[in-house]
Amino acid sequence: MTVPIQRYAITGGIACGKSTVAAWLPLWGGLVLDTDAVGHDLLRAGGAAVDAIAGAFGRGCLAPDGSVDRGRLGARVFAAADERFRLNAILHPLIRRHVDAWLAAPVPAGVRFQAVLIPLLFEAGWEGPPWDAVIAVVADEAEQIRRLRGRGFSDDEARRRVQAQLPCAEKARRADVVIWNNGSLDELRRTAETRFRALLERKS
Repeated sequence: MTVPIQRYAITGGIACGKSTVAAWLPLWGGLVLDTDAVGHDLLRAGGAAVDAIAGAFGRGCLAPDGSVDRGRLGARVFAAADERFRLNAILHPLIRRHVDAWLAAPVPAGVRFQAVLIPLLFEAGWEGPPWDAVIAVVADEAEQIRRLRGRGFSDDEARRRVQAQLPCAEKARRADVVIWNNGSLDELRRTAETRFRALLERKS
């Protein structure tokens, strides 16, 4: 009997290790789509979201090459909830169409599961079908802020970015599987591998 390909959504807070976990998934049989990368493509020069963003936020948010200046736009939207709402209203439908097309495409032989990295899964209301499970990679807020400071953000900037999302505790409560990442990289990998292998065994 053929075992259906499982579909997992991976979400979590900023600076919690979502992308790190996603990078390991091919080792365990996963095929991965990162919606952050999809969003970045939409913001490149000629990208499908550029004209709408320039219309909504002004051409001052564009870089000289015609792409969206992500740093300038990010500083603006993380400072005001209504600005984030306007940006997400442009990006989320475009990203969702890309995800739907990716999930509908043929899956290469040997793939055991598909995983889509969606940082704002709960905020966007995407936690329903087609996911067989939602996995949240989360950390304590103090650890998130510490990591963001390590990326060059000030305390205030880091706090604004963390608080612009649902709290990690709420994401953990709503997820099917939770991976806490307050420790080392080795600890994160062991926990992630244990969680994913358990999921695959449960569904086989």
